[in-house]
Amino acid sequence: MISKTILIKDKLEPKKLLKIAAFDNSKAVTKPHRHNGYLELVFLSATSGRHVIDGNESPIKTPCILIIRKDSVHHWELATPIEGFVLLVKKSFVDLSLDLEIARMVDEISKLDTIYLKENGIIPTLLQLLEQEENKICQEGLFRSLLAKVLESIDKIEQPTFLSNDLYVRFIELLNTDSKIRNNVAYYANLLHTSPQNLTAACKKNINNTASQILATYIIKEAKRLIFYTNKSIAEIAFSLGFTDKSNFSKYFKRFTGFTPSEFKKQYD
Repeated sequence: MISKTILIKDKLEPKKLLKIAAFDNSKAVTKPHRHNGYLELVFLSATSGRHVIDGNESPIKTPCILIIRKDSVHHWELATPIEGFVLLVKKSFVDLSLDLEIARMVDEISKLDTIYLKENGIIPTLLQLLEQEENKICQEGLFRSLLAKVLESIDKIEQPTFLSNDLYVRFIELLNTDSKIRNNVAYYANLLHTSPQNLTAACKKNINNTASQILATYIIKEAKRLIFYTNKSIAEIAFSLGFTDKSNFSKYFKRFTGFTPSEFKKQYD
């Protein structure tokens, strides 16, 4: 009998932004369900079966990573014994990260349902370390390393979708490599030899956000990084990010974070 509603599962405690655990063999067969606002990465090193996500079925060939985006509906049928890990990541973990690369890599991985790995490599070790780590900054470092190793394993011939050097990817690369983030879409459009309108269209096509929204995300993360890691005054940070004065920067920061820069800084004093 088909259920009239889709089960919603929430495996994370309210205040916990990241959780990792060994795969529970009692969950070898699941019914269609979605998750309550978090990304789930399932690393499988030993099993077989099938995984269905949003109506698309993929065979399980280990080692592999299953990517279940928040709000996606999925279920699986796996053969026991199962070896692997389940990693749950809330959007706020990524949003609050001071590492600008994490959001980009999550975006790349989230475009796929399954990543088949050539070998386990160091991935199980990174997952084991992440399972034991409670320090937020250390968690970010390990999570970034994990994402990098997973992306490194992708077959560029079979899965070229997000690896193509399109306008959106080059924009993200600029933001990740520019030593000074500038609050000016036209500046980046000029560097990419295009118009702000074309750049926004490319961004909307890839992740349904405008170039200004993407730039704002990077500006806020860079601002948090400067507040957290340097002794610069709020006025100096505002100037370095291209704001004309401290007041405009403070209003901008509060609009996206809910805190003024000074309030954010006090949390870490």
